[in-house]
Amino acid sequence: MKKIILIFITSLFIGCSPTGVQVTFDDENSNTIREHLQHYVDGDIDSMMSIIADDAEIYINSQESVSASDVRAIHELEHSIFNGISTSWSQEEGGNDIGAWVESTNYPAGPANEPASVTQAWFTWNGTSSSTGDSLSIPVHVVYSWNNENQVQTIYQFFDSINATAVIEASLAATSE
Repeated sequence: MKKIILIFITSLFIGCSPTGVQVTFDDENSNTIREHLQHYVDGDIDSMMSIIADDAEIYINSQESVSASDVRAIHELEHSIFNGISTSWSQEEGGNDIGAWVESTNYPAGPANEPASVTQAWFTWNGTSSSTGDSLSIPVHVVYSWNNENQVQTIYQFFDSINATAVIEASLAATSE
């Protein structure tokens, strides 16, 4: 009888172990991305880029990828054009601003895919043009896919680039005058 109870309890715990897709918020990958975003805000591009694989594929509102060195140049340009760069995220108006909503998801292997670990971030990017004084706030969604060496191998970044392009072009025109 004791063996039957032990088998029942063991099967209960095994049966309750997590399977399938797992979403977490305070795991190593999520915390690494929070640090990554803070490095960006602080203008510490070297530290920000340290988690990105040298051969990473990075898609910025496009189906064509750019290199990690291209992304470094883009972020350095952003910091030369904008002051007060920040990220913000709040569930409700006037609520607690946590900077960015970050979550990681582990996907098991499936019929058409290998296991995958992905971290997503949602935030509003904020900055003020140092040459024109124009403020810019853009909702952003970034997806980071991790490789087996705990580096980001693929990035998908989505945002409305129309206002950003207009402010960047005006800022560059103002500095060239």
